[in-house]
Amino acid sequence: MKPDFMPKDHEIYMDNAATTAVAEEVMDAMKPYLEEKYGNPETVYQLGRDAKQAVEASRASISDIIKCQPSELFFTSGGTESNNWAIKMAGRGLPAEGVMVSSIEHSSVINSAKYRASNVPYFEIPVDRLGVVDLDAMESKLKTMEYVLVSVQYANNEIGTIQPVAKIAELCKKYGAIFHCDAVQAFGKVKFDVDDVGADMISLSSHKIHGPMGMGALYVKQGTILGPFMHGGGQEGGMRSGTLAVPEIVGFGKAAEMAVDAIRTDMPRLMKMSEDLANQICLSFKAKRNGHPTQRLPNIVNVTIPGMETSVVCGIMCSKFGACLSAGAACSTTKRQSHVLGAIGHDAKDALSTLRISLSRYNTAEEVTMVFCRLQAARSQAEGRSLI
Repeated sequence: MKPDFMPKDHEIYMDNAATTAVAEEVMDAMKPYLEEKYGNPETVYQLGRDAKQAVEASRASISDIIKCQPSELFFTSGGTESNNWAIKMAGRGLPAEGVMVSSIEHSSVINSAKYRASNVPYFEIPVDRLGVVDLDAMESKLKTMEYVLVSVQYANNEIGTIQPVAKIAELCKKYGAIFHCDAVQAFGKVKFDVDDVGADMISLSSHKIHGPMGMGALYVKQGTILGPFMHGGGQEGGMRSGTLAVPEIVGFGKAAEMAVDAIRTDMPRLMKMSEDLANQICLSFKAKRNGHPTQRLPNIVNVTIPGMETSVVCGIMCSKFGACLSAGAACSTTKRQSHVLGAIGHDAKDALSTLRISLSRYNTAEEVTMVFCRLQAARSQAEGRSLI
Protein backbone atom coordinates (compact mmCIF):
# COMPACT_ATOMS: atom_id res chain seq x y z
CA MET A 1 0.00 0.00 0.00
CA LYS A 2 1.29 3.47 -0.84
CA PRO A 3 2.44 5.12 2.42
CA ASP A 4 0.76 8.32 3.54
CA PHE A 5 3.98 10.32 3.74
CA MET A 6 2.27 13.61 2.79
CA PRO A 7 5.32 15.38 1.28
CA LYS A 8 5.96 18.88 2.57
CA ASP A 9 2.37 19.61 3.59
CA HIS A 10 3.13 19.05 7.24
CA GLU A 11 6.61 19.84 8.53
CA ILE A 12 7.58 17.54 11.38
CA TYR A 13 10.44 18.33 13.73
CA MET A 14 11.78 15.38 15.72
CA ASP A 15 15.34 16.41 16.53
CA ASN A 16 14.55 17.88 19.93
CA ALA A 17 17.67 16.47 21.57
CA ALA A 18 19.56 18.94 19.34
CA THR A 19 17.35 21.92 20.16
CA THR A 20 13.70 22.77 20.69
CA ALA A 21 11.35 25.41 19.36
CA VAL A 22 10.96 28.35 21.72
CA ALA A 23 7.53 28.14 23.35
CA GLU A 24 5.11 30.96 22.64
CA GLU A 25 4.73 31.62 26.36
CA VAL A 26 8.50 31.92 26.66
CA MET A 27 8.68 34.45 23.83
CA ASP A 28 5.88 36.45 25.49
CA ALA A 29 7.81 36.48 28.77
CA MET A 30 11.00 37.63 27.04
CA LYS A 31 9.44 40.32 24.86
CA PRO A 32 9.22 43.14 27.46
CA TYR A 33 12.93 42.73 28.23
CA LEU A 34 13.77 43.05 24.55
CA GLU A 35 11.67 46.18 24.11
CA GLU A 36 10.82 48.51 26.98
CA LYS A 37 12.65 46.82 29.91
CA TYR A 38 16.07 46.63 28.28
CA GLY A 39 18.18 47.90 31.19
CA ASN A 40 21.51 46.52 32.33
CA PRO A 41 20.83 44.75 35.67
CA GLU A 42 24.02 46.21 37.17
CA THR A 43 22.76 49.81 36.86
CA VAL A 44 20.93 51.68 39.63
CA TYR A 45 18.14 53.41 37.71
CA GLN A 46 14.68 51.91 37.26
CA LEU A 47 15.39 50.14 33.96
CA GLY A 48 18.32 48.39 35.61
CA ARG A 49 16.39 47.57 38.77
CA ASP A 50 13.58 46.06 36.70
CA ALA A 51 16.08 43.89 34.84
CA LYS A 52 17.79 42.83 38.08
CA GLN A 53 14.45 41.87 39.61
CA ALA A 54 13.61 39.74 36.56
CA VAL A 55 16.98 37.97 36.73
CA GLU A 56 16.59 37.14 40.39
CA ALA A 57 13.00 35.98 39.88
CA SER A 58 14.18 33.49 37.25
CA ARG A 59 17.05 32.38 39.46
CA ALA A 60 14.63 31.80 42.32
CA SER A 61 12.23 29.88 40.07
CA ILE A 62 14.87 27.49 38.70
CA SER A 63 16.43 27.10 42.15
CA ASP A 64 13.04 26.16 43.55
CA ILE A 65 12.59 23.51 40.85
CA ILE A 66 15.88 21.77 41.64
CA LYS A 67 15.63 22.62 45.36
CA CYS A 68 18.85 24.54 45.80
CA GLN A 69 19.62 27.95 47.24
CA PRO A 70 19.48 30.81 44.69
CA SER A 71 23.05 31.69 45.68
CA GLU A 72 24.11 28.24 44.40
CA LEU A 73 22.83 28.83 40.84
CA PHE A 74 24.93 30.72 38.28
CA PHE A 75 23.75 31.67 34.80
CA THR A 76 25.99 30.78 31.85
CA SER A 77 25.76 30.83 28.06
CA GLY A 78 24.63 27.19 27.95
CA GLY A 79 25.48 23.60 28.76
CA THR A 80 28.86 23.70 27.04
CA GLU A 81 30.05 26.64 29.12
CA SER A 82 28.68 25.09 32.30
CA ASN A 83 30.53 21.84 31.58
CA ASN A 84 33.76 23.65 30.69
CA TRP A 85 33.60 25.76 33.83
CA ALA A 86 32.89 22.84 36.15
CA ILE A 87 35.55 20.54 34.72
CA LYS A 88 38.35 23.04 34.17
CA MET A 89 37.98 25.03 37.38
CA ALA A 90 36.72 22.66 40.11
CA GLY A 91 39.14 21.68 42.84
CA ARG A 92 42.03 23.74 41.54
CA GLY A 93 44.86 23.73 44.05
CA LEU A 94 43.85 20.54 45.84
CA PRO A 95 46.66 17.99 46.42
CA ALA A 96 44.88 15.31 44.36
CA GLU A 97 44.72 16.08 40.65
CA GLY A 98 42.95 13.81 38.22
CA VAL A 99 39.86 13.64 36.05
CA MET A 100 37.43 10.78 35.49
CA VAL A 101 34.51 10.84 33.04
CA SER A 102 32.29 8.23 31.46
CA SER A 103 33.12 7.09 27.94
CA ILE A 104 29.80 8.38 26.57
CA GLU A 105 29.84 11.95 27.88
CA HIS A 106 28.93 14.93 25.75
CA SER A 107 31.90 16.19 23.74
CA SER A 108 32.11 19.35 25.87
CA VAL A 109 32.78 17.15 28.90
CA ILE A 110 35.26 14.77 27.29
CA ASN A 111 37.24 17.51 25.55
CA SER A 112 37.31 19.69 28.67
CA ALA A 113 38.47 16.73 30.75
CA LYS A 114 41.25 15.89 28.30
CA TYR A 115 42.33 19.52 28.26
CA ARG A 116 42.56 19.62 32.05
CA ALA A 117 44.24 16.23 32.24
CA SER A 118 47.18 17.10 29.98
CA ASN A 119 49.49 16.71 32.98
CA VAL A 120 47.35 14.73 35.43
CA PRO A 121 45.74 11.27 35.47
CA TYR A 122 42.72 10.78 33.19
CA PHE A 123 40.34 7.83 33.09
CA GLU A 124 37.23 7.06 31.06
CA ILE A 125 34.73 4.86 32.88
CA PRO A 126 33.52 2.09 30.54
CA VAL A 127 29.83 1.43 29.97
CA ASP A 128 27.94 -1.75 29.19
CA ARG A 129 26.05 -2.39 25.94
CA LEU A 130 23.05 -0.50 27.30
CA GLY A 131 25.17 2.55 28.06
CA VAL A 132 25.24 2.20 31.87
CA VAL A 133 28.51 3.09 33.59
CA ASP A 134 30.54 0.29 35.18
CA LEU A 135 30.45 1.21 38.86
CA ASP A 136 32.97 -1.51 39.77
CA ALA A 137 35.51 -0.12 37.29
CA MET A 138 34.87 3.36 38.63
CA GLU A 139 35.40 2.33 42.23
CA SER A 140 38.49 0.33 41.37
CA LYS A 141 40.12 3.43 39.90
CA LEU A 142 38.98 5.61 42.79
CA LYS A 143 40.67 3.14 45.16
CA THR A 144 44.00 3.08 43.38
CA MET A 145 44.32 6.65 42.08
CA GLU A 146 43.41 10.00 43.51
CA TYR A 147 40.83 11.92 41.51
CA VAL A 148 39.74 15.43 42.27
CA LEU A 149 36.90 15.41 39.76
CA VAL A 150 34.41 12.88 38.38
CA SER A 151 31.92 13.89 35.66
CA VAL A 152 29.07 11.61 34.62
CA GLN A 153 25.94 12.76 32.83
CA TYR A 154 22.44 12.21 34.15
CA ALA A 155 21.19 10.92 30.79
CA ASN A 156 22.86 10.43 27.43
CA ASN A 157 22.07 12.77 24.55
CA GLU A 158 22.25 10.08 21.85
CA ILE A 159 20.78 6.89 23.30
CA GLY A 160 18.85 8.33 26.26
CA THR A 161 20.23 5.98 28.93
CA ILE A 162 19.83 7.32 32.47
CA GLN A 163 22.80 6.76 34.78
CA PRO A 164 22.66 5.64 38.44
CA VAL A 165 23.72 9.11 39.53
CA ALA A 166 22.89 8.64 43.21
CA LYS A 167 25.23 5.62 43.40
CA ILE A 168 27.91 7.54 41.53
CA ALA A 169 27.53 10.38 44.05
CA GLU A 170 27.96 7.91 46.92
CA LEU A 171 31.22 6.59 45.46
CA CYS A 172 32.54 10.10 44.91
CA LYS A 173 31.73 11.06 48.47
CA LYS A 174 33.32 7.86 49.79
CA TYR A 175 36.61 8.57 48.03
CA GLY A 176 36.62 12.34 48.35
CA ALA A 177 36.08 13.23 44.69
CA ILE A 178 34.11 16.22 43.45
CA PHE A 179 31.14 15.05 41.36
CA HIS A 180 29.87 17.02 38.38
CA CYS A 181 26.72 15.91 36.55
CA ASP A 182 25.72 17.13 33.09
CA ALA A 183 21.92 17.11 33.36
CA VAL A 184 21.27 19.11 30.17
CA GLN A 185 19.22 16.39 28.47
CA ALA A 186 17.45 15.19 31.61
CA PHE A 187 16.29 18.56 32.94
CA GLY A 188 12.63 19.05 32.11
CA LYS A 189 12.11 15.40 31.12
CA VAL A 190 12.86 13.65 34.40
CA LYS A 191 11.89 14.93 37.83
CA PHE A 192 14.91 15.38 40.08
CA ASP A 193 16.44 17.79 42.56
CA VAL A 194 19.97 18.36 43.79
CA ASP A 195 19.56 15.95 46.70
CA ASP A 196 18.35 13.19 44.36
CA VAL A 197 21.43 13.60 42.17
CA GLY A 198 23.88 14.17 45.00
CA ALA A 199 26.31 16.05 42.76
CA ASP A 200 28.50 18.98 43.78
CA MET A 201 27.82 20.66 40.43
CA ILE A 202 25.01 20.22 37.87
CA SER A 203 24.85 21.68 34.35
CA LEU A 204 21.52 22.85 32.88
CA SER A 205 20.49 24.34 29.54
CA SER A 206 17.58 26.38 28.26
CA HIS A 207 17.27 25.43 24.61
CA LYS A 208 16.52 21.76 25.30
CA ILE A 209 13.29 22.69 27.11
CA HIS A 210 11.70 25.18 24.68
CA GLY A 211 13.69 28.10 26.02
CA PRO A 212 16.09 30.38 24.13
CA MET A 213 19.49 29.31 22.84
CA GLY A 214 22.59 30.76 24.46
CA MET A 215 21.42 30.35 28.05
CA GLY A 216 22.21 27.79 30.74
CA ALA A 217 23.13 27.46 34.37
CA LEU A 218 25.55 25.73 36.69
CA TYR A 219 24.47 24.61 40.14
CA VAL A 220 27.41 24.72 42.57
CA LYS A 221 26.82 23.20 45.98
CA GLN A 222 27.85 25.53 48.77
CA GLY A 223 31.40 24.73 49.86
CA THR A 224 32.49 23.27 46.50
CA ILE A 225 35.91 24.54 45.45
CA LEU A 226 35.36 26.23 42.09
CA GLY A 227 37.31 29.12 40.61
CA PRO A 228 35.87 31.78 38.28
CA PHE A 229 35.85 30.81 34.62
CA MET A 230 35.35 34.29 33.17
CA HIS A 231 36.89 37.46 34.58
CA GLY A 232 35.63 40.98 34.16
CA GLY A 233 33.11 43.12 35.97
CA GLY A 234 32.39 40.64 38.75
CA GLN A 235 28.81 39.69 37.85
CA GLU A 236 27.24 36.56 39.35
CA GLY A 237 28.96 37.10 42.67
CA GLY A 238 32.33 37.40 40.98
CA MET A 239 32.05 33.84 39.68
CA ARG A 240 31.00 34.49 36.08
CA SER A 241 31.67 37.97 34.75
CA GLY A 242 29.86 39.44 31.77
CA THR A 243 26.71 41.47 31.22
CA LEU A 244 23.75 39.22 31.95
CA ALA A 245 21.48 38.28 29.05
CA VAL A 246 18.28 39.36 30.77
CA PRO A 247 15.72 38.34 28.09
CA GLU A 248 17.28 34.88 27.79
CA ILE A 249 17.40 34.45 31.58
CA VAL A 250 13.72 35.40 31.80
CA GLY A 251 12.96 32.94 28.99
CA PHE A 252 14.93 30.20 30.73
CA GLY A 253 12.96 30.72 33.93
CA LYS A 254 9.63 30.54 32.12
CA ALA A 255 10.69 27.49 30.11
CA ALA A 256 11.82 25.71 33.28
CA GLU A 257 8.48 26.37 34.97
CA MET A 258 6.62 24.97 31.96
CA ALA A 259 8.95 21.98 31.64
CA VAL A 260 8.52 20.86 35.23
CA ASP A 261 4.74 20.90 34.74
CA ALA A 262 5.17 18.90 31.52
CA ILE A 263 7.01 16.12 33.34
CA ARG A 264 3.71 15.21 34.95
CA THR A 265 1.34 16.06 32.09
CA ASP A 266 3.26 15.19 28.91
CA MET A 267 6.20 12.87 29.56
CA PRO A 268 4.06 9.73 30.07
CA ARG A 269 2.48 10.41 26.67
CA LEU A 270 5.91 10.94 25.10
CA MET A 271 7.14 7.68 26.60
CA LYS A 272 4.28 5.78 24.95
CA MET A 273 4.79 7.55 21.63
CA SER A 274 8.50 6.80 21.58
CA GLU A 275 7.84 3.16 22.50
CA ASP A 276 5.30 2.81 19.71
CA LEU A 277 7.66 4.37 17.17
CA ALA A 278 10.63 2.26 18.26
CA ASN A 279 8.55 -0.91 18.07
CA GLN A 280 7.29 -0.04 14.58
CA ILE A 281 10.78 0.65 13.29
CA CYS A 282 12.27 -2.47 14.89
CA LEU A 283 9.53 -4.70 13.51
CA SER A 284 9.40 -3.21 10.01
CA PHE A 285 13.14 -2.70 9.43
CA LYS A 286 14.55 -5.49 11.62
CA ALA A 287 16.27 -2.73 13.56
CA LYS A 288 17.96 -2.90 16.94
CA ARG A 289 17.16 -0.35 19.60
CA ASN A 290 20.07 1.25 21.45
CA GLY A 291 20.16 2.33 25.07
CA HIS A 292 18.53 1.01 28.22
CA PRO A 293 15.01 -0.39 27.67
CA THR A 294 13.54 1.16 30.83
CA GLN A 295 16.09 3.48 32.47
CA ARG A 296 15.99 6.04 29.71
CA LEU A 297 14.63 9.42 28.74
CA PRO A 298 11.02 9.37 27.54
CA ASN A 299 11.65 11.28 24.32
CA ILE A 300 14.66 9.66 22.62
CA VAL A 301 14.51 6.76 20.15
CA ASN A 302 17.88 5.50 18.89
CA VAL A 303 17.86 2.58 16.46
CA THR A 304 20.36 0.82 14.22
CA ILE A 305 18.76 -0.19 10.90
CA PRO A 306 20.87 -2.75 8.98
CA GLY A 307 21.71 -1.69 5.45
CA MET A 308 20.42 1.86 5.80
CA GLU A 309 22.77 4.79 5.25
CA THR A 310 21.28 7.11 7.83
CA SER A 311 22.75 10.39 6.57
CA VAL A 312 21.25 9.81 3.11
CA VAL A 313 17.85 8.87 4.51
CA CYS A 314 17.82 11.87 6.86
CA GLY A 315 18.61 14.10 3.90
CA ILE A 316 15.68 12.70 1.93
CA MET A 317 13.40 13.00 4.95
CA CYS A 318 14.24 16.67 5.30
CA SER A 319 14.39 17.78 1.67
CA LYS A 320 11.49 15.78 0.22
CA PHE A 321 9.23 14.82 3.09
CA GLY A 322 9.58 17.74 5.47
CA ALA A 323 10.73 15.75 8.50
CA CYS A 324 13.78 16.62 10.62
CA LEU A 325 15.55 13.65 12.21
CA SER A 326 19.18 13.08 13.13
CA ALA A 327 21.95 10.68 12.20
CA GLY A 328 23.74 11.54 15.45
CA ALA A 329 24.48 14.25 17.98
CA ALA A 330 24.19 17.81 16.67
CA CYS A 331 27.42 18.77 18.45
CA SER A 332 29.47 16.50 16.18
CA THR A 333 31.06 18.50 13.39
CA THR A 334 32.78 15.58 11.67
CA LYS A 335 31.80 12.34 9.96
CA ARG A 336 33.62 10.24 12.54
CA GLN A 337 31.86 7.37 14.24
CA SER A 338 29.85 8.37 17.28
CA HIS A 339 31.97 7.75 20.37
CA VAL A 340 28.78 6.82 22.21
CA LEU A 341 27.93 4.03 19.76
CA GLY A 342 31.52 2.86 19.81
CA ALA A 343 31.49 2.69 23.61
CA ILE A 344 28.42 0.44 23.61
CA GLY A 345 29.97 -1.96 21.10
CA HIS A 346 28.94 -0.74 17.67
CA ASP A 347 31.40 -0.75 14.78
CA ALA A 348 31.66 1.96 12.12
CA LYS A 349 29.16 0.20 9.84
CA ASP A 350 26.53 0.10 12.58
CA ALA A 351 27.16 3.74 13.40
CA LEU A 352 26.46 4.80 9.81
CA SER A 353 23.13 2.95 10.00
CA THR A 354 21.95 4.49 13.26
CA LEU A 355 19.10 6.99 13.56
CA ARG A 356 18.14 9.23 16.48
CA ILE A 357 14.59 10.52 16.75
CA SER A 358 13.84 12.84 19.66
CA LEU A 359 10.35 14.06 20.47
CA SER A 360 9.05 17.08 22.35
CA ARG A 361 5.82 17.72 24.17
CA TYR A 362 4.52 19.48 21.05
CA ASN A 363 4.74 16.35 18.91
CA THR A 364 1.60 14.28 18.40
CA ALA A 365 0.76 10.61 17.90
CA GLU A 366 -0.35 11.47 14.36
CA GLU A 367 3.11 12.89 13.63
CA VAL A 368 4.73 9.71 14.94
CA THR A 369 2.68 7.70 12.43
CA MET A 370 3.55 10.11 9.62
CA VAL A 371 7.27 9.99 10.43
CA PHE A 372 7.23 6.21 10.31
CA CYS A 373 5.51 6.24 6.92
CA ARG A 374 7.88 8.86 5.56
CA LEU A 375 10.83 6.88 6.85
CA GLN A 376 9.62 3.88 4.85
CA ALA A 377 9.38 6.01 1.71
CA ALA A 378 12.75 7.69 2.28
CA ARG A 379 14.52 4.38 2.78
CA SER A 380 13.00 3.02 -0.42
CA GLN A 381 14.09 6.11 -2.33
CA ALA A 382 17.59 5.78 -0.91
CA GLU A 383 17.65 2.20 -2.20
CA GLY A 384 16.33 3.29 -5.61
CA ARG A 385 12.90 1.70 -5.14
CA SER A 386 10.59 4.65 -4.66
CA LEU A 387 7.17 3.93 -3.21
CA ILE A 388 5.79 7.21 -4.54
